[in-house]
Order: sequence, then C-alpha cells, then structure tokens
Amino acid sequence: MEDRFFTVTNNGVLLRVRARPGAREDAVLGVRGAELKVTVRAAAEKGKANGDIARILSRALGIARNEVVLRSGAASRRKVFLLPSTAAPALERMETGR
Repeated sequence: MEDRFFTVTNNGVLLRVRARPGAREDAVLGVRGAELKVTVRAAAEKGKANGDIARILSRALGIARNEVVLRSGAASRRKVFLLPSTAAPALERMETGR
C-alpha cells in the first residue's frame, strides 16, 4: 500500500500536513508526497500559525473549525491533525485532483 496523506481510523481521519508559515497567502497548495502542503501568512510563534492552519483546513474541507484538532507537531512544520470521518470524501477529492 502506498503512503497517503491521510489515514482513516476508528476515531476519525488523521491528516498529515506540511506547513509553511510566513507565506504570502493562506492556501492549501495540494498533496505533495504523503503530506498536504498548506501555506499560512501568520508567523510560527505562540501557536498563531497552527490556529490559522486549522481555520484554512476547516474551510477547505467544509467542516467546523472546532472539529480540526492538532494531534502532533505544534512546534514543527510537519503536523498531524485529527478530523471527523466526514472529511474523508473531501480529502479523497484532493488526492485525485477532482
């Protein structure tokens, strides 16, 4: 099985993100390898970028902001978010480019 940028579990969906804080714009750039690349204008200090990444993901996936939970990588560019299982179809569309 090839590596995917998300994994469906019994608790929801684990999403692997590669973040780039301090960028020109807030955006989901797409799937790069086994990660979803997200750029954010906020600086990587005091959790500002993490909060903005969660907001960007919630909008892109059509889920509530409080359903996007940072599980690991608070101080790293590589992060893992826990999402509700209802986000899986939107992630599959991102993966296939549709």
